[in-house]
Amino acid sequence: MQQALGRQIGLGRGRVAAAAPAPRRRCASVRVAAVAPEYAALNGCKVVPAAGGQPVDILSLWPCVPGRRAVVVFLTHFGDLTTWELGRALKLKALQPLEEAGVQVITVGLGEPANARAFASASGYPSDHLYADTTAACYSALGFTPGFLAGVDGVDPYLKLLPMLAGIGSPGTVQEVLRGYVGDRSAPPIFDGTLGKAFGVLGEGYQRPFELATLRLQNMASVLSKWGELAPSDRKLLTQQGGVLVFDGCDLLYKHSDPGILRYAPPEEVLAAALGAPQKLITKQRE
Repeated sequence: MQQALGRQIGLGRGRVAAAAPAPRRRCASVRVAAVAPEYAALNGCKVVPAAGGQPVDILSLWPCVPGRRAVVVFLTHFGDLTTWELGRALKLKALQPLEEAGVQVITVGLGEPANARAFASASGYPSDHLYADTTAACYSALGFTPGFLAGVDGVDPYLKLLPMLAGIGSPGTVQEVLRGYVGDRSAPPIFDGTLGKAFGVLGEGYQRPFELATLRLQNMASVLSKWGELAPSDRKLLTQQGGVLVFDGCDLLYKHSDPGILRYAPPEEVLAAALGAPQKLITKQRE
């Protein structure tokens, strides 16, 4: 081969010596960020900041860079009990440690920016973490549960919602409602202060009977008093369920899809996934 390369090559009347092969360049190793299917699915999906303004691409809210983590919470609509219960739990247990660790928190709910602002004002959830998905585009892209009889036209969404409250098309909802009344020794107490002392007659260090049910009753009173401000104008969004994703750049560390009403991701699991160093994706849907 070297002899062949050294031969002279005839070009018309002249003869030109072949060029010597260029020295090989050593390629530097480059770390390519893994792109999860869920990240790719969100491409082109837009959300609107609660403060208002123009829609933004949801993928622009955190960098696709390894080591930069983001917790992306998809609430149900802003007048839903699941949203209020999960929002309270995140505010009390998760937002501060995530912020201190440099983890971004992006919270998306169903409805208009005005609904998001009403929720933030009534619940105390930070509005700078909050965005509205007006059409459930993100939810559809991720394949989140659309709710009972979602594909059936001609049925009022409120009539679709009522069976879900009874557990039809909403697995685990009845058990979750009952847990609020009977208590849960594997869960921490909910109330402190005066209410906590009142429940103290039933014991300490666990979620006492009727404690969670009392919180839900408080949430229900808050929601019903502001239903017109909180509920989405597009009633098809009433049955749509949400979920939680934890990303490291474009890679997915954790995924929870809500199977039904009140079956949201435990904040403790979200924290563990966002602050830990899992070796593989954790995918969980509560049974």
